[in-house]
Amino acid sequence: MDRKIKTISGALLSAMLILSMAYMLPLAKAQAQTRLYVDPALVENVPKGETFTVYVKIENVQNMYAYEFKLMWDDTVLEAISAVRPPGHFMEPTDPTKQFEPVWTIKTYNATHKYWHLGFTLLAPEAPKSGNGTLVELTFKVRVSPPWRGEVSSPLDLFDTKLADSSGAPIPHTAEDGLFRSVWMPPLIKPYLKVEPTLTTIPAGAPVVGTADAFFNVSVWVYDAAWDWWIVGIEFKLAYNDTLIKFVGASVDPWLDSLGDIYMTPVVQGYRYDGLAYIHLAVLLLPHSYPPPTWNNPISEDGSLVQVQFEVIHQEAMPWVGETPLDLYDTKFADIAASPVPYNPPVDGKVKIEGYVIGRAIDLYTQYPAPYGGQGFNKPSDMFTPQQQVELYALVTYNLWPVQQKDVAFEIHDPQGNIVTILCGRTDENGIAHVSFRIPWPCENPESLFGIWTVIATVEIAEVQVNDTLQFHFDYLVRWIKVTTDKDAYAHGETITVTVEYQSYAVQTRNVLLTVVAHDELNVPFDYDFLKTSVGTGDMSTWCTYKNYTATFKLTIPKWAVAGKASIYVNAYSNWPWQGGVQVTPTYTPIPTVIIKPE
Repeated sequence: MDRKIKTISGALLSAMLILSMAYMLPLAKAQAQTRLYVDPALVENVPKGETFTVYVKIENVQNMYAYEFKLMWDDTVLEAISAVRPPGHFMEPTDPTKQFEPVWTIKTYNATHKYWHLGFTLLAPEAPKSGNGTLVELTFKVRVSPPWRGEVSSPLDLFDTKLADSSGAPIPHTAEDGLFRSVWMPPLIKPYLKVEPTLTTIPAGAPVVGTADAFFNVSVWVYDAAWDWWIVGIEFKLAYNDTLIKFVGASVDPWLDSLGDIYMTPVVQGYRYDGLAYIHLAVLLLPHSYPPPTWNNPISEDGSLVQVQFEVIHQEAMPWVGETPLDLYDTKFADIAASPVPYNPPVDGKVKIEGYVIGRAIDLYTQYPAPYGGQGFNKPSDMFTPQQQVELYALVTYNLWPVQQKDVAFEIHDPQGNIVTILCGRTDENGIAHVSFRIPWPCENPESLFGIWTVIATVEIAEVQVNDTLQFHFDYLVRWIKVTTDKDAYAHGETITVTVEYQSYAVQTRNVLLTVVAHDELNVPFDYDFLKTSVGTGDMSTWCTYKNYTATFKLTIPKWAVAGKASIYVNAYSNWPWQGGVQVTPTYTPIPTVIIKPE
């Protein structure tokens, strides 16, 4: 036992002497130029939270037996993750017991900078190494993003570098540093404005002109306002046909108010070259201090800027239909330097006014507010989800007056045309009959009932039968399209980027919580990510078309996650279960998997 300890102690002493001699002895004449360098020498534009790897390499060296160097970085910009000698590194011994690390640690250089202090030597009887190769693999994680229109950087500086041959003599060499730099780049996406909903329908029924039903609201939304544009001002004009509708007023949406102090310019009204009337306004996010003007945040992401109210001023009897555009134009975006921000073309809206009805009439609709419940003749309703109760209403009128105490028949068909139930309701003092049913969820193959359901309501008014038909989709609130990862295999410390593509028939806005959870091969959870979002187009013309959505999630692999096959579980809920939320669609299958590579 003592002899063994003495042998090891002697080996350690030899290694330390080799490095110390390399430091103290005068440089010998180089047989050729030897380089110790960082590769790549320049690492650029790695996003915050992502990792990157550089290598310390040797070139054109003869009889190398030991090395020691320090590599410094800015710790406010980069976080050191690991420093390893990769398999097959230049100094890899033939006998794994014939190597030694005199030092392999992180130290503090000053208040902002740290450095790796790394040393390694072979032990006799290993032969020295000659040629070119990799010494060390260094992994860093980016802590910060570059400032707006600026950059951040960190040195990857080699210093106190020492190379020694098997006799302990120093090896002359040059040391070449590296650099990390991240430069602000304009976002890939451009903002744009959109009228929501894109189609507003005033359904056929009683005349609306001069009544409370003549008033309706639309919103002007901003989409794809990336944070890095630093948008603080948005301006637009909205044109419309003022022979059909009249501008009533505009107000800042509460979503915009949540970003800070908002100023909306007074609305200017005028007429465009084509005769359409227009309103002209702008919204500005005010600085919280002045001078100089300073903002905590820009107008970013997606949200409603302004709510605009109109009034219908003209309507005729059916089959008359009137339409007016809600034409967005002269849109402008400005940043905190009052410079223009590039943008995509706006998405216009439209208002459709259907004629009023006289004579015998029945209007069938569901519990959803207009226009999402199918209000109006032969109009569809928004979707229903598993085991949801459907409330059916039928408004019976004659010359727009309610018809009371009339029995209305309701016949409900599934997507295959089978009768599910037949119900009857009697109209009340308002001429409205009401029945309800809950959509079946059978023990076997319940999803066979997914599709378009049809409801027919009939009533007899003075020996004349009238009817209305309504359709709606029955489906999961969310349907998965595809789940993909950016790679198939990852090392510890790396981030898995998961892209989830999904779709929905929803028209009304409905909240959805998406979760992505990762388990390692031993079924141990190691990270999760989530997104609180919503589905719904707001446009009833899309009721029978899936709207596609995409979301991206990040999962970081900790060092303790076991190597092997990791499983990724993707789910959708109405809210967190602890807040009373429930699952709105089955887990995505097949479960995506990735490989965690062993060290």
